[in-house]
Amino acid sequence: DTFIQDIFFGGRLLRQAPGFAAVTILTLAIGIGATTAFFSVINAVLLKPLPYARSEQLVDLSESNPERGVNGAGCSFLDLEEFQRSGVFADIAGIARHKLTLTGSGDPTEVATVTVTPEIFRILDTNPFAGRYLLEEDGKKGAGAVVVVSEGLWRTRYGASPDFVGSSILLDQRPFTVVGIMPASFQIPVFGGHQEIWIPMAQDPVFSVFMLNREIRGFFAVARLKTGESVARAQAEAQSVSEALAKEFPEDAGFSVGLTPLQTAIFGDIKAPLLVLLGAVGLVLLLACVNIANLMLARAASRTRELALRQALGAGRGRIIRQLLTESALVGLIGSAVGLAIAVVSARALAMLLPKDLPAMGVVQVDLRVLAFALLLSLAAVVAFGLIPAILATDSNMQSYLKDSSARTGTGGRSRTGRALATAEIGLATVIVVAAGLLVRSLLTMTAVNPGFNPEHVLKAQVSLPRYQYSTPQQWTAFSNSFLERIQAEPGMQDSAIGIPSPLADPFAALPFSIADHAPLPPGTPSTAHYVAVSPEYFQLMGIP
Repeated sequence: DTFIQDIFFGGRLLRQAPGFAAVTILTLAIGIGATTAFFSVINAVLLKPLPYARSEQLVDLSESNPERGVNGAGCSFLDLEEFQRSGVFADIAGIARHKLTLTGSGDPTEVATVTVTPEIFRILDTNPFAGRYLLEEDGKKGAGAVVVVSEGLWRTRYGASPDFVGSSILLDQRPFTVVGIMPASFQIPVFGGHQEIWIPMAQDPVFSVFMLNREIRGFFAVARLKTGESVARAQAEAQSVSEALAKEFPEDAGFSVGLTPLQTAIFGDIKAPLLVLLGAVGLVLLLACVNIANLMLARAASRTRELALRQALGAGRGRIIRQLLTESALVGLIGSAVGLAIAVVSARALAMLLPKDLPAMGVVQVDLRVLAFALLLSLAAVVAFGLIPAILATDSNMQSYLKDSSARTGTGGRSRTGRALATAEIGLATVIVVAAGLLVRSLLTMTAVNPGFNPEHVLKAQVSLPRYQYSTPQQWTAFSNSFLERIQAEPGMQDSAIGIPSPLADPFAALPFSIADHAPLPPGTPSTAHYVAVSPEYFQLMGIP
């Protein structure tokens, strides 16, 4: 009964001081809303397990050779097969991605293609929406050209046709038989963004050419550990396999194998920035609590005679502290509710700011874990800004304010605490402002970097040639020359050039190199380089001296 009485009394006090109520509630709401929104991102990206059965068994495998400039790359297909035969893992699969051109139904369009060894579906322990996924026999040379498509592509491009499974589609001018449809929620975790079709590596027009080249380590590898196997032990066994391969193929000497839990491999690069940002918004919440504590202390000082009268009428100090804490809790409850609404909206905005190539492993939303975090945060905030003012407002000298009507409305202890809180506010605000200034300066510095070319009035266009139809350099060159001539004839075009891949815009490509008639490079010197294949007009068009 007294608790309900205190709540109603606190509500009346807030209605009587709407300015004070608005400032405290809004200040707390911004702090709790920002912190909860950032926690919802961390919850979705770092705390939730990957959405696959026994996801803790999934690891990323990479091969490194610093002397050749190969750091944490994937592995070659032939090495992948060797790891599969060795029995180190319960299962292992290779993955790569690119785009193919889909024709034969509507306008030609590029589709996001993931080329895989069929074991990936077994490793991820997933079920198709319709039909079947790729099987081991689909991944063998000479097998029929089959494809699995996404539910989204099936619905948007083919109108959710009920007899789609078993039909044929054209990818790069080659027919593929559709054997299955994967649910909209499915994607292979190594790659973010859109995934529309999955085809066997042996049938892929690009990567099937590289499969038998041991030097090309362009395949990501995902493995499932055996039950009870540790990452360290599996890595030691995989390294033994790699060393045995080096003896058989001396050109592979010096490569080491690294295993990383899949969740760490995917999100490791953004873990530290996310935690730093959470700490930054935590400072904002702390500043909000200190600010509200100062306001509460000032408000309690103005109510000294009221509180002294309550004590004179028989209320104990504990009873008065409880009443003041209940009033603080009411502010905290309303502020938390408003903050939660801010968090729901902000979480969606933050999700759109995450790197586009991150896999959508978890939906950024305010779920039960985030709600529990917000509740604990609110309780901690109420204690932080409500307890000290409540204790100081009920000191042992309260009776003196009734005896002397001219008594000051504050004591030395309260004044010292108020000054300390004000100092803390200034200190925290200074830290936040300085940090924000450094971030802005860093952003301006990054945008002022000279990229080495002139991007003004330069447009990028991409043409996807059917790989089965254009399979030789001579065919590519003939198409490029004709293409440039026809573009150059268009009004408004000053210069045109070909660049593959587009620097900065596309994933880089690297090739091993050696310098003719030159002494061997010193040990440890990288012997691979990023390359761009260009037409002669490229440097003039890009303004590269």
